[in-house]
Amino acid sequence: MRTKLVNSAAARSSESHAILVPVGAKINLPSDAPKANTWKSDFSDKNGSSITLRGAAGKRWVLVRLPKAKDVTAEDVRGAAGVARKVCEGLEKPTLSIDLSCLKNAAAFVQAAIEGSMMAGHDMALMRSDKPKYLVKSIQVAGAGSSKAASQALKHGTHGAIANLATRDLQNAPANILTPKEFAKRARKVCSSSPKLSCKVLGEKKMAEMGMGSLLGVSQGSVNEAQLVHMVYKPKGKSKGKLALVGKGLTFDTGGISIKPSGNMQDMKFDMSGAAAVLGTFVALGKGAECQYEVHGILGCVENMPGANAQRPGDIVTAMNKMTIEVHNTDAEGRLVLADCLTYTARKVKPMRIYDMATLTGAAIHALGHLHSAVIGTDQKAIDQVRDLSAELGEPCWQLPINEAYRDLTRGSYADLQNLYAPGQGAGTIAGACFLSFFVDDVPWVHLDIAATAWEGPPRSYMSKGGRGIIARTMLAVLRK
Repeated sequence: MRTKLVNSAAARSSESHAILVPVGAKINLPSDAPKANTWKSDFSDKNGSSITLRGAAGKRWVLVRLPKAKDVTAEDVRGAAGVARKVCEGLEKPTLSIDLSCLKNAAAFVQAAIEGSMMAGHDMALMRSDKPKYLVKSIQVAGAGSSKAASQALKHGTHGAIANLATRDLQNAPANILTPKEFAKRARKVCSSSPKLSCKVLGEKKMAEMGMGSLLGVSQGSVNEAQLVHMVYKPKGKSKGKLALVGKGLTFDTGGISIKPSGNMQDMKFDMSGAAAVLGTFVALGKGAECQYEVHGILGCVENMPGANAQRPGDIVTAMNKMTIEVHNTDAEGRLVLADCLTYTARKVKPMRIYDMATLTGAAIHALGHLHSAVIGTDQKAIDQVRDLSAELGEPCWQLPINEAYRDLTRGSYADLQNLYAPGQGAGTIAGACFLSFFVDDVPWVHLDIAATAWEGPPRSYMSKGGRGIIARTMLAVLRK
């Protein structure tokens, strides 16, 4: 997708002109546009509503409503740009121009306009024979000036959308195709696209040599071999330090011996959404996203199946950091995978900070619904930054507590830890984070539980059904700071 800033936009045979209009704003349309008295009464004041004006020679103007100018937020602009993209796809013109001239400080909304319009062009029908074709090939933003701030916002929006779309493509891939080895293959392909990226993959033999019994216990019921993917991004010039992004990559989760109910089990292909977000972030880094850190991406790619050799409830495994773990429920497997990924990251990478992201607990839905992801960790400054940036980007997070009293509930009777709290304790999302806290050593750490938001959430113009690409844009924003 080509994106650029332009001074002005015009409706023509190859270009749709979409104008984002706050309630009460005056619209300056050219003389050949339909007169206001022919359409004004049909243009609703409801946020996100639209009307298409048809002129001669195929000229089309699309007006999309925003709240009053003083109340407009980035999310309003993101949503309106998504509406504009969907309407303009139906007009079958290759160029979409989004006009922000009705907004003050329009440069601040450039990023949101590009994100919304690009993300609205995603289709989940990866393998349908009648998959629809998207006709818009170029998106322009007009009326925002050509300042350095506007230019940077355009780049940030473009790269954020690239990360989101790449994440959603991975999420929507079926588990019989996106196996752990296929996931690793795609990571290698991404890293081969840029000299700033590199990738190595550890198979089960190497992981066994390193003592990753926690991760391998989850994998042992599947015929598909687990893979630990380690990607590295190195910036041009001096690095500001090392950061690590760790993603849970359960390419399919049946629950293992503690098997899940059959209803909606097909959605368990989304249990790799954390790893997808990390790889989506690296796709954007490979395409030039701004970052002055050395970034390590660690993906624990595993399939959890109830095979003849599957892990049993009551088994005890030994993690890479030598802690022993009672497996009370084989469906609390994501934390077992992440345990070894986090220890590997803390000890082999030795970053200044770790961010992990995972569809870890169904309890996150009970705690927060589908409106917020949960954030927990040991680095309050980093947590505050994630919370603030995610809210600006329309994928908000809410902090839950962690302390020694909660951590103590994770300790086992027959081993050092147990992978679930005892029945009746509740706090399932906190329990998952507390378990993980034993595997980061002393590295400052932020945990993002995206189970409630990865493939469910409020309807938005720029989101189709299926995977939502949550948290990839937030991670890019973190890496820019």
